[in-house]
Amino acid sequence: MGPTWREEWIQLNSIVMHAPLQVRKRLDAAAVKRYRAMTMAGSEPPPIKVGRHEGQNFLVDGWHRIEAGALVHLTDYDGHMIKALVADLSEAQVRWEAAKANMGHGVPLKAGEYRNVLKAFIKAGKHRGARGALMSYRDIGEVIGKGHTTIRGWIEKDFPRLFRQMGGSEGGNPNAEQPPLEPYTLADELRDQAMNAMTNIAASLKGLTPEHRWALVGQLDAARAAAIECGIKEPEPESF
Repeated sequence: MGPTWREEWIQLNSIVMHAPLQVRKRLDAAAVKRYRAMTMAGSEPPPIKVGRHEGQNFLVDGWHRIEAGALVHLTDYDGHMIKALVADLSEAQVRWEAAKANMGHGVPLKAGEYRNVLKAFIKAGKHRGARGALMSYRDIGEVIGKGHTTIRGWIEKDFPRLFRQMGGSEGGNPNAEQPPLEPYTLADELRDQAMNAMTNIAASLKGLTPEHRWALVGQLDAARAAAIECGIKEPEPESF
Protein backbone atom coordinates (compact mmCIF):
# COMPACT_ATOMS: atom_id res chain seq x y z
CA MET A 1 0.00 0.00 0.00
CA GLY A 2 1.43 3.36 -1.06
CA PRO A 3 1.52 6.66 0.81
CA THR A 4 -1.62 8.71 1.35
CA TRP A 5 -1.16 12.09 -0.34
CA ARG A 6 -3.17 15.11 0.78
CA GLU A 7 -3.27 18.61 -0.67
CA GLU A 8 -1.80 21.30 1.58
CA TRP A 9 -0.61 24.89 1.37
CA ILE A 10 2.94 25.01 2.74
CA GLN A 11 5.71 27.57 2.99
CA LEU A 12 7.98 27.43 -0.03
CA ASN A 13 11.05 28.09 2.11
CA SER A 14 10.18 25.10 4.33
CA ILE A 15 10.89 22.63 1.52
CA VAL A 16 14.20 20.78 1.82
CA MET A 17 15.66 20.17 -1.63
CA HIS A 18 18.04 17.44 -0.49
CA ALA A 19 20.52 16.71 -3.29
CA PRO A 20 21.03 12.96 -2.55
CA LEU A 21 17.30 12.41 -3.13
CA GLN A 22 17.63 13.61 -6.72
CA VAL A 23 18.77 10.57 -8.71
CA ARG A 24 19.29 12.69 -11.82
CA LYS A 25 22.76 14.13 -12.26
CA ARG A 26 21.32 17.39 -13.58
CA LEU A 27 17.96 18.93 -14.41
CA ASP A 28 16.73 18.77 -17.98
CA ALA A 29 16.74 22.29 -19.44
CA ALA A 30 14.01 21.45 -21.96
CA ALA A 31 11.68 20.20 -19.21
CA VAL A 32 12.25 23.38 -17.18
CA LYS A 33 11.49 25.45 -20.28
CA ARG A 34 8.25 23.51 -20.93
CA TYR A 35 7.03 24.03 -17.36
CA ARG A 36 7.88 27.73 -17.52
CA ALA A 37 6.06 28.18 -20.84
CA MET A 38 3.02 26.26 -19.56
CA THR A 39 2.80 28.49 -16.50
CA MET A 40 3.20 31.69 -18.52
CA ALA A 41 0.39 30.49 -20.80
CA GLY A 42 -1.94 30.32 -17.79
CA SER A 43 -2.03 26.56 -17.26
CA GLU A 44 -1.94 25.28 -13.70
CA PRO A 45 0.98 22.87 -13.17
CA PRO A 46 0.45 19.71 -11.12
CA PRO A 47 1.42 20.26 -7.48
CA ILE A 48 4.82 19.12 -6.31
CA LYS A 49 5.07 16.22 -3.87
CA VAL A 50 6.59 16.60 -0.42
CA GLY A 51 7.44 13.84 2.02
CA ARG A 52 7.09 14.95 5.64
CA HIS A 53 9.59 13.15 7.85
CA GLU A 54 10.24 14.13 11.46
CA GLY A 55 8.77 17.58 10.87
CA GLN A 56 10.78 18.32 7.72
CA ASN A 57 9.31 18.75 4.25
CA PHE A 58 11.51 16.83 1.80
CA LEU A 59 10.93 17.43 -1.91
CA VAL A 60 10.32 14.06 -3.58
CA ASP A 61 8.80 15.18 -6.88
CA GLY A 62 8.95 18.59 -8.54
CA TRP A 63 12.57 19.66 -9.01
CA HIS A 64 11.94 20.88 -12.56
CA ARG A 65 8.76 22.71 -11.52
CA ILE A 66 10.50 24.57 -8.71
CA GLU A 67 13.36 25.56 -11.01
CA ALA A 68 10.80 26.84 -13.54
CA GLY A 69 8.69 28.61 -10.93
CA ALA A 70 5.77 26.45 -12.09
CA LEU A 71 3.98 26.48 -8.76
CA VAL A 72 0.50 27.43 -7.58
CA HIS A 73 0.93 30.30 -5.11
CA LEU A 74 -1.43 31.60 -2.48
CA THR A 75 -1.28 35.31 -3.28
CA ASP A 76 -2.69 36.32 0.10
CA TYR A 77 0.71 35.39 1.51
CA ASP A 78 2.76 37.23 -1.13
CA GLY A 79 3.41 34.00 -2.95
CA HIS A 80 5.25 32.36 -0.05
CA MET A 81 2.65 29.62 0.30
CA ILE A 82 2.40 27.01 -2.45
CA LYS A 83 0.07 24.12 -3.17
CA ALA A 84 1.66 20.70 -2.63
CA LEU A 85 0.73 17.07 -2.17
CA VAL A 86 2.05 15.99 1.22
CA ALA A 87 2.42 12.54 2.80
CA ASP A 88 3.90 11.43 6.12
CA LEU A 89 6.79 9.15 5.19
CA SER A 90 9.52 7.13 6.84
CA GLU A 91 13.11 7.81 5.81
CA ALA A 92 13.07 4.76 3.54
CA GLN A 93 9.84 5.94 1.91
CA VAL A 94 11.27 9.42 1.33
CA ARG A 95 14.20 7.91 -0.57
CA TRP A 96 12.07 5.55 -2.65
CA GLU A 97 9.28 8.02 -3.48
CA ALA A 98 11.92 10.46 -4.76
CA ALA A 99 13.56 7.81 -6.92
CA LYS A 100 10.23 6.45 -8.16
CA ALA A 101 9.08 9.92 -9.20
CA ASN A 102 12.11 10.24 -11.47
CA MET A 103 11.38 6.86 -13.05
CA GLY A 104 7.93 8.10 -14.07
CA HIS A 105 9.19 11.45 -15.35
CA GLY A 106 8.85 12.32 -19.04
CA VAL A 107 12.64 12.74 -19.38
CA PRO A 108 14.33 9.31 -19.75
CA LEU A 109 16.90 8.36 -17.13
CA LYS A 110 20.53 7.87 -18.10
CA ALA A 111 22.44 4.69 -17.22
CA GLY A 112 24.15 6.20 -14.19
CA GLU A 113 20.85 7.60 -12.98
CA TYR A 114 19.26 4.12 -13.05
CA ARG A 115 22.11 3.08 -10.77
CA ASN A 116 21.07 5.81 -8.32
CA VAL A 117 17.50 4.49 -8.49
CA LEU A 118 18.79 1.04 -7.55
CA LYS A 119 20.64 2.52 -4.56
CA ALA A 120 17.45 4.19 -3.36
CA PHE A 121 15.51 0.96 -3.95
CA ILE A 122 17.86 -1.04 -1.72
CA LYS A 123 18.24 1.65 0.96
CA ALA A 124 14.44 1.72 1.15
CA GLY A 125 14.40 -2.04 1.76
CA LYS A 126 12.39 -2.69 -1.41
CA HIS A 127 14.66 -5.59 -2.41
CA ARG A 128 12.75 -7.79 0.04
CA GLY A 129 9.49 -9.51 -0.79
CA ALA A 130 6.35 -9.53 1.35
CA ARG A 131 7.65 -12.44 3.46
CA GLY A 132 11.17 -11.08 3.80
CA ALA A 133 12.80 -13.14 1.05
CA LEU A 134 15.37 -11.45 -1.14
CA MET A 135 14.25 -10.61 -4.64
CA SER A 136 16.29 -12.04 -7.50
CA TYR A 137 18.44 -9.83 -9.73
CA ARG A 138 15.94 -10.43 -12.52
CA ASP A 139 12.97 -9.34 -10.39
CA ILE A 140 14.82 -6.23 -9.20
CA GLY A 141 15.76 -5.46 -12.79
CA GLU A 142 12.11 -5.56 -13.85
CA VAL A 143 11.31 -2.89 -11.24
CA ILE A 144 14.31 -0.68 -12.01
CA GLY A 145 14.14 -1.11 -15.77
CA LYS A 146 17.53 -2.74 -16.32
CA GLY A 147 18.73 -6.25 -17.17
CA HIS A 148 19.60 -8.65 -14.36
CA THR A 149 23.30 -8.79 -15.28
CA THR A 150 23.55 -5.01 -14.96
CA ILE A 151 21.72 -5.12 -11.63
CA ARG A 152 24.04 -7.89 -10.43
CA GLY A 153 27.14 -5.86 -11.32
CA TRP A 154 25.87 -2.71 -9.62
CA ILE A 155 24.95 -4.57 -6.43
CA GLU A 156 28.36 -6.28 -6.40
CA LYS A 157 30.10 -2.88 -6.55
CA ASP A 158 27.75 -0.75 -4.41
CA PHE A 159 26.43 -3.30 -1.89
CA PRO A 160 29.10 -6.02 -1.53
CA ARG A 161 27.60 -7.38 1.69
CA LEU A 162 24.20 -7.79 0.06
CA PHE A 163 25.87 -9.31 -2.99
CA ARG A 164 27.49 -11.97 -0.80
CA GLN A 165 24.17 -12.68 0.88
CA MET A 166 22.48 -13.08 -2.47
CA GLY A 167 25.15 -15.60 -3.39
CA GLY A 168 26.08 -13.81 -6.59
CA SER A 169 23.60 -15.96 -8.52
CA GLU A 170 20.74 -14.79 -10.69
CA GLY A 171 18.10 -16.15 -8.36
CA GLY A 172 19.58 -14.85 -5.14
CA ASN A 173 19.53 -16.56 -1.75
CA PRO A 174 16.02 -16.49 -0.24
CA ASN A 175 17.33 -17.64 3.15
CA ALA A 176 19.84 -14.82 3.55
CA GLU A 177 19.47 -12.45 6.47
CA GLN A 178 18.39 -8.95 5.65
CA PRO A 179 21.31 -6.48 5.71
CA PRO A 180 20.75 -3.37 7.79
CA LEU A 181 19.97 -0.10 6.10
CA GLU A 182 22.95 2.09 5.39
CA PRO A 183 24.02 3.87 8.61
CA TYR A 184 24.43 7.09 6.64
CA THR A 185 21.03 8.65 7.39
CA LEU A 186 19.18 11.63 5.95
CA ALA A 187 20.31 13.62 8.99
CA ASP A 188 23.94 12.72 8.24
CA GLU A 189 23.51 13.76 4.62
CA LEU A 190 21.90 17.06 5.58
CA ARG A 191 24.74 17.78 8.02
CA ASP A 192 27.39 17.17 5.37
CA GLN A 193 25.46 19.22 2.82
CA ALA A 194 25.24 22.14 5.25
CA MET A 195 28.90 21.88 6.26
CA ASN A 196 29.99 21.82 2.61
CA ALA A 197 27.90 24.93 1.99
CA MET A 198 29.57 26.69 4.91
CA THR A 199 33.00 25.72 3.60
CA ASN A 200 32.11 27.15 0.18
CA ILE A 201 30.84 30.36 1.81
CA ALA A 202 34.12 30.83 3.69
CA ALA A 203 36.11 30.25 0.49
CA SER A 204 34.00 32.79 -1.41
CA LEU A 205 34.21 35.70 1.04
CA LYS A 206 37.14 37.48 -0.58
CA GLY A 207 35.36 37.50 -3.92
CA LEU A 208 32.26 39.24 -2.54
CA THR A 209 31.66 42.96 -2.27
CA PRO A 210 31.26 44.50 1.22
CA GLU A 211 27.53 44.84 0.47
CA HIS A 212 27.31 41.16 -0.43
CA ARG A 213 29.13 40.20 2.76
CA TRP A 214 26.72 42.37 4.76
CA ALA A 215 23.74 40.51 3.28
CA LEU A 216 25.47 37.18 3.88
CA VAL A 217 26.14 37.97 7.54
CA GLY A 218 22.44 38.76 7.95
CA GLN A 219 21.52 35.35 6.52
CA LEU A 220 24.06 33.63 8.78
CA ASP A 221 22.67 35.44 11.82
CA ALA A 222 19.16 34.30 10.86
CA ALA A 223 20.39 30.73 10.38
CA ARG A 224 22.10 30.81 13.79
CA ALA A 225 18.92 32.04 15.47
CA ALA A 226 16.86 29.35 13.71
CA ALA A 227 19.34 26.65 14.79
CA ILE A 228 19.10 27.78 18.42
CA GLU A 229 15.30 27.84 18.22
CA CYS A 230 15.27 24.27 16.86
CA GLY A 231 17.62 23.17 19.63
CA ILE A 232 21.38 22.67 19.77
CA LYS A 233 23.55 20.40 21.88
CA GLU A 234 27.30 20.21 22.24
CA PRO A 235 28.50 16.73 21.26
CA GLU A 236 29.87 14.45 23.93
CA PRO A 237 33.68 14.30 23.95
CA GLU A 238 35.10 11.15 22.42
CA SER A 239 36.52 8.63 24.85
CA PHE A 240 39.80 6.90 24.09
